[in-house]
Order: sequence, then structure tokens, then C-alpha cells
Amino acid sequence: MVTLSILNRKIATLLLCILMTPPDLLMAARPDTSPPTQAPASSSQGKKPLLSSNQAAREQVPRYAPDRLLVKFKPGSTATEHHKAHREAGGKKLREIPGIGVHLVNIPKGKVLDKLVRYSANPNVEFAEPDYYRLLVIPDEGNDPGPENGGVIANREYFQEQWGLNNTGQQHTSFDLLGNPIQVNGVTDADIDAPEGWEITSGDPAIKIGILDTGIDCDSVEHAGKCVEEISFVGDFSDYLDDPGDYVGHGTHVAGIAAVHTNNGIGVAGTGWSSSLGNLKTCFAYEIDLLPPLEIYTIVGVCPVSSSASAITHAADNGYHVINMSYGSDELDINGDPIGAPAQPNTETAAISYAWSQGVVLVAAAGNDNNTNRMYPAANDDVIAVGATDHFDDRASFSSFSIPGDHWVSMMAPGQDILSTMPVADCIFLADLLGFSFNPLAEGCMTWNSGTSMASPHVAGAAALVWARLFPGQAPRSCTSPAGVPCNDVVRSHLEYGADTTGAIAQNFLSWSAHGRLNMYGALTVVDTDLDGLPDYIDTDDDNDGLEDGLEASLGTDPQDADSDDDGLSDGAEVNYSATPPDSYTIGQDTDPLDSDTDNDGFLDGMEIDAGHDPLNTIDAPVWGDADGNGVVNAADILKLTRALLNQYTLSTDEMARVDMAPVIAGSPAPDGQITVGDLTVVQQILLGVTSYP
Repeated sequence: MVTLSILNRKIATLLLCILMTPPDLLMAARPDTSPPTQAPASSSQGKKPLLSSNQAAREQVPRYAPDRLLVKFKPGSTATEHHKAHREAGGKKLREIPGIGVHLVNIPKGKVLDKLVRYSANPNVEFAEPDYYRLLVIPDEGNDPGPENGGVIANREYFQEQWGLNNTGQQHTSFDLLGNPIQVNGVTDADIDAPEGWEITSGDPAIKIGILDTGIDCDSVEHAGKCVEEISFVGDFSDYLDDPGDYVGHGTHVAGIAAVHTNNGIGVAGTGWSSSLGNLKTCFAYEIDLLPPLEIYTIVGVCPVSSSASAITHAADNGYHVINMSYGSDELDINGDPIGAPAQPNTETAAISYAWSQGVVLVAAAGNDNNTNRMYPAANDDVIAVGATDHFDDRASFSSFSIPGDHWVSMMAPGQDILSTMPVADCIFLADLLGFSFNPLAEGCMTWNSGTSMASPHVAGAAALVWARLFPGQAPRSCTSPAGVPCNDVVRSHLEYGADTTGAIAQNFLSWSAHGRLNMYGALTVVDTDLDGLPDYIDTDDDNDGLEDGLEASLGTDPQDADSDDDGLSDGAEVNYSATPPDSYTIGQDTDPLDSDTDNDGFLDGMEIDAGHDPLNTIDAPVWGDADGNGVVNAADILKLTRALLNQYTLSTDEMARVDMAPVIAGSPAPDGQITVGDLTVVQQILLGVTSYP
């Protein structure tokens, strides 16, 4: 029996590791720029992709768990009704997914469709669906290089290999069609401008990125101390938190791109630099027999929707600012071929909507099918779907994309030949196998991978930096901008508006995505004065008062306050009082946007207009307390105000303007927009001659 999942697969995988010794000196301007230790030469050997496009493999992966359903009951239904529904359908509730109230139900194996019909027929059930299996997003576009001659160039700084962060057209590692490592040059500025972004901020450890994946090797020298939490949502299927080897280090590789110890002279630089990570294990190893007569096995990563939804809601309930999901799947026919855009599972939709409502930024890989078919969870409206680019700023040949008119892919980001971390156990095994030294306490274990799985964490890491810059110290759930916009909405908008729409050699990124290729510096420098998520060049009137921000600056009014002098009139209405619109203030013709009482008659400009008087004429002024507008305060005014307090009469706008006087502050009326006993008392005092106002 040949078992690829044990020795052959492990050797193929472990030959991908790159070992690096810390340098004597660090370069202050660039992270992780130390020369690598030259690894011993070996024969070129590729690896089995985690998710192969081999139809025989895909056909054998079940569409859903054989013994589970996801059931959500209608609002208002009782626990007794829930229990009865489970009993009648023959299901057993295993647990409830927090935040969205979906029950994970155990059923007899092989009875999914039968039990699905039973639950769906129950009038108390909102929806029932299989526990669909998501597949990890890894393309079948070629093999990755190992530490053989040509795969690593002696004395090369490893930051130079990270072309996606900073591309000067430098030489770096790629592969030929056979998966052999070759040296190539990219194109200057086909990158996300990471060093320029890091000059603005390197992030904050308080900002947490949830990595929903196969797990992270949190004990490695590159990740030690970065993981604030390790929890498995697939404990029924896997005993590991990082599944080294079985997964070819998918989760660890993704985590290294999002945020890893940076500028420490070891390994790679992480986009999110100082940001923290949550190891939220969502996927498990699934072994399939490619050729049953020969018993040749391979491993694919499977991510149940129940685990995805549970991890998403957990992150939302535990203060995560960003979630990265580098997984998804197509609907497949019996031959393993995609059969069109699948419907987003209800359970996952509910979880994503819940996380977005709790202030989380969600990012996901768009897929590697080289077509425009929607991939979920990326295609959900509340998720930033990320496609992949190469070192020329072209769309990576494998990357899914979208077209104008149906732009479900939000952004692009580097995703081909991406160097990042691997489980350190793999490099220990390789060192023992090939007979060279490796110090896991001081050397990084790395490899190259390609896919939208690699593009997505670039955006997740950038999102963490934008959050740290715009909303430092603010928890996602309670965070709103000064304009009243949820912070996650603002962060997403800055990522999208800060993206490059044109590539390094004039590619039109908008032909593949809605917003373009990620530019981290651009996202961090979007000019959005009021933080409403719209850049000032789009939102030229931040406070919606009818005056452009630039004009307000020249007038001295507040571009973020529609009523700078708090007189009840917007700044635009005041400077446009005599004409529409002069967009300037003319003394004697317009009310003054910086003076609440332009004619100094004791009435706010807005109150005078409401009461039917001229705010520019001192003589034409209303009389305080004169409810009926006859020019004097008498018993009729007292009666009208009393009836209004008893809800027997509704005051008109002009009547309200004349009697809304309380509270009285420093001897002057201070209208509060409501009629109270205090107002009646003041009017009575005026009638009795105890007090008077201009």
C-alpha cells in the first residue's frame, strides 16, 4: 500500500521548508532582511496541492456531513416546540451556535435528505440544511520550490523574496511549469506599498485577527506570543490545533502573511506587523483514496459550515477586529465539476451577518477557478472577497475574478509565489532527513505557496493596521466613527477606496474587481475628515449642510457641523438666505452662520424664521410668550399653553417658537425644543410683569 498522507506526502511537503539563521545586524528601514543560511542541495521535488483540481479527488469529497443537520427555529417558538421537533424528526441536538440560534443536530448516518424533509415540514422551523463541507482554497497551478539550488540564492535578504510587500523589480523565486524553482524579476511597484504603510503605523497588539483555517503553529519562533487564543471548532475530527504535515501548513502559512513577528531578523514580515492572531481552527484533514485498488491516499482540508459559523460567531463575541477565511467550495456534480454559483448556506449567512453587526471586518479568498463563478463565503455582501495578482500586477492565472456589472470580488492582492511560515515540525523532520542542523528556537521554517488563500490575509493584515490607526483602543462591538458610522464599515471603505485601480504596467484592476488591488499605504492615507467612510474627494460636503468643505474652511464654519452657531439653521441655509446659492456670506442680506442671533434682537435666527419674523430686522421680532401671535402676552396665551401641556392642543411651529423659553440661563431664554411646566411658569411671569425679554 502506498500512503501519500504519511511518508511520501510528508517528504514532498517538507522539502519546501526554508531555514534561516538570525543576522548579526538588522536593517532599520526594512523588516526581516537578514541573509539566509544556505540549505543543502537536493533533487527537485514538488508537493501535492492541498485541494487538487483532480476530478477523482474532488468527486470523493462529500458535499456535506453524513450525520448532521443545521436547524434554525422561527422567532417566538418555544424550547418545548424545539424539543418536540427534534424528537419527531429523529434528531439529537448537539449544541447551539451562539449569536444566531442555529442548532447542530446529530442524525442517523446516511439519513440527511430524509431528516431534512422532516425538519423543513415543521411549521416552527425557519430553515434546515445539511452541514456543507467547505474546501480549502488552494489551486492546482504547479508545485512549489524546495531549498534546492536555484530555490534559494545565497546571501539574499528574505524580505527581497516578499515581492508582494515591496516590488522594485528585484530578482526573486518563482517556478517553471514543472514546479522547478527559477529566478525571475517582477515589475516595480507591483506591490501593496507595505514599507510606506509601516512608516505610518506598525499596528497594535490589541487588534486581533481571527485566522479561521487549519490551525497555526503558535509555538514556532515566528508565531510565539502572537496567538492570543487557540481553540478548535473541529475537535470531533482532529486532535491538533495546527495539524502540521497533514495540511501542508495552510493555516500557519496564511497566519504568517497576516501578522507574524516582523523586523526580528527571522523568517518573513507580516502585513499586520504588531497585530495579534487568534488560532480559530475551522478545518480538518480528510483522507480520500485516489485509486481504491492500489490504496493510494491523499489529504484534503475540509471546513464544515457548522464549524465556520461557530468560529465566526465566537470571533464576533470575543472582540476580534478582523476575520480571515481562506476557504470555500463549489457545488460539484457527480463528476466533481462545478455546476454553477452555489447558494450561500443560511447558517453561514446568519453568522456573517451577525459578525458584521458586531463590528467585525470579514475577509475571504475569492477562489482559484479562473472564472467569474461566485465563491462563498467570499461572495457574501458583508465579506471582502479577495482575488490574486502576480509580480507583474496581472491577475494570477488561477484566480477567480468578477466583471463590471457583477463585481462580487471586492479587491485583488498578491497571491502567487508568496513566501510565508510553515509548521516548525516540518523543518525539524527535513533537517533530520537530509542531515543538516536546524535550531527551531532561532530559525524560521518557511515555504512559498500560491492562491487566493495567500491574497486574502494581505487584506486582513492591512485591515488591522487601518483599524489601529483610525480607531485605537476601541472595541469592535461598540465602535462608531464621529459621523456615526460603524468602525468596520469605515475600515472596509478605506481599504477599498485606498486601492490602486491601475496596475504597475497600466492594467485595469477594475476589470477584475470592484475596487482594485490593495495598497496598504493608500488605505492608511485616505482623506476622510469626518470618518464616514467616504473620502473627501467624493464626500465634498461632510456635514451635508449644502456647503462644500473647502468653502466652509474659508468662511470659518465647521465642515463637520451642519449648524456651526447652533441657531437652528444649517450653515448652507444661512449663507444662502437671500439667494440660492451665492455660496458666500453677505452682511445685511444673509444670516450669519457664526452668529446665532444676526440682528441681536434676543431671538435665535432659526426661531425667528419659525415664528414668521425677519432674522435680519431687529424691529420685526416676535414677542416672547405670545402664543397666539397678537403681539402681547395675555390670558389667552396662558390658556393655549396649558391646553398644550394637557395634550388638548398641538402648538404650531411659530407658536412653539414664541413659548419655548425654559430653561432660562443667565437671564436669557434657552429653548430646549419641548414644552414643559417651566415654559408655562416663565410665560406667567411675563404676564404678571415679573420678568420680560426683548
